Amino acid sequence: MACCAASSISRGSRVSDDHVATGMSSADRALHAVVSDLEALLRGDGETHWADWMRRVITQLEQGHPGAAQSLLRAYGGMGSFNDLALGQDYSSGHFQWRADAGELNDRLDALRGRAWELARAIRDASPAAR
Repeated sequence: MACCAASSISRGSRVSDDHVATGMSSADRALHAVVSDLEALLRGDGETHWADWMRRVITQLEQGHPGAAQSLLRAYGGMGSFNDLALGQDYSSGHFQWRADAGELNDRLDALRGRAWELARAIRDASPAAR
């Protein structure tokens, strides 16, 4: 259920950001949309560190920064990276437990995380600096 709420939030924010995205390439617009969805999903679960990272990437994309895709890709490497993140965890009364919607949240996270990686790699690899 929380997954769907985050997705709705993101769709709403993307509509208001359309004016910003019009100057972007189609690849950058696609990445912007996916990263916006990620940010909303993360914030919806209270995950501020990675949500703030996504917000910085969104800002770079909106400003036409050529290193935006590489900024996103840096989140994926090493211990404690974005790849390691799992949503839907609750620690209350001294006990760790998974929330009922954890499976749905993490399925959505995995799909968005994978799509963002693919788009960012394609953008980075297509840039003149990558050649």
